[in-house]
Amino acid sequence: MELPQGMSRIMEVSDQSSAADLDGVGAALSVAKKQVREALQDLTGAQMEGIIEKLENRESLTPEEKEYVRSWIVGDAESYLRVENHLQAWLREFKALQDAVRSYEGQEVTVQNLLNLHAVLEDAVRVAAEIEGFLEKKERIERFEKTIQNLEQEDTSFIVGILKGQLQSEEV
Repeated sequence: MELPQGMSRIMEVSDQSSAADLDGVGAALSVAKKQVREALQDLTGAQMEGIIEKLENRESLTPEEKEYVRSWIVGDAESYLRVENHLQAWLREFKALQDAVRSYEGQEVTVQNLLNLHAVLEDAVRVAAEIEGFLEKKERIERFEKTIQNLEQEDTSFIVGILKGQLQSEEV
């Protein structure tokens, strides 16, 4: 089995690209991302079925089995946090945008000031979403770590539900 090819070629864009071009790129990358997730599930699906059975029977998981569960539930988030290196830049940019917003406070209400403030706020919304996405993944991993250490019946049922849902989505 090989990793999907041609993904990097799909990403060839320039300042001459249109919004429609990027929309198409985003759609193609979403398909590729789904294919990668499904390949991971194909690679580990048989092991996961055994793990689900153990969880349903309230049997303890080995460290290796916990790693399989981790890879299915938060593996994407862990990998994202490992490769994403923009958090500090986003925080600096957000602080600069905060300062820019502050500079408009108390200024005269003019068309140009409103348009400029609107542009700064639009950028701030984008950066806040990037930071939020990063932190959401980090918090998801932290919740998983707490849950997997001491599996209660309720937690086990929840995890089994997630894993079965992923197995079923693979089969569809």
